[in-house]
Amino acid sequence: MPKQNRIITRPQQSNSSPGVLIAGAVCLAVGLLIGFYFGKISSRPEASPDPGRPAATVPDPNAFVQTEAALKAVLNNQPADLQTLIQLGNLYYDNSRFQEAADYYGRALEQDPRNVPVRTDRGTCYWNLGKPDAAIADFQKSLEVDPAHAQTLFNLGVVYLHGKNDPVQAKAVWQKLLAANPGYPEKAKVQEMIASLSAETQSGRGSPSGQGKPGSAGIEELMQRLKKPATP
Repeated sequence: MPKQNRIITRPQQSNSSPGVLIAGAVCLAVGLLIGFYFGKISSRPEASPDPGRPAATVPDPNAFVQTEAALKAVLNNQPADLQTLIQLGNLYYDNSRFQEAADYYGRALEQDPRNVPVRTDRGTCYWNLGKPDAAIADFQKSLEVDPAHAQTLFNLGVVYLHGKNDPVQAKAVWQKLLAANPGYPEKAKVQEMIASLSAETQSGRGSPSGQGKPGSAGIEELMQRLKKPATP
């Protein structure tokens, strides 16, 4: 999915009154601080609920605290600022504080309810919080806006398989993923997963009714290969 903006930008103020100059200086300082923080870590991978995915780490805890404070300072003056809400959600997500991330993504969605990447990220937060039904609900809402959104479809399949023990639904979602995205970068791996799910179901080890998780070590191995590495 498209990466969300990581540097907050503000239009320059034309009014030169002291109050405006101070506000402009604050915004500049916030922007520089956020740029410094996110410059110390690589871009966050697209949110994926692969089971056991390592959490991203922050090299400098002080930078996290300072960036959090700077973003919240912006919200004190502009509580509905969309990009700041998203930035805070990203900050918490990257530090595995998934409830706080979900809260700020939710506030962002109040401003922009058709934002598919943000809703999908919130769904992934719910998955990490042990709420597969809430995750599925968000993924399905994302697909109402963009039925072919690749990351949402992949994530939905993962939650069906590992959260709902439903290999049949997972297979159907991943088949839709490949049909809608013929150039999907992980196409070969997803095809292997679909084939493994088909073999499990036909052998009786995976329940078509969704009451049993496939027991194949091959599927687990494929899921391990699809996991994105932690942010260094």
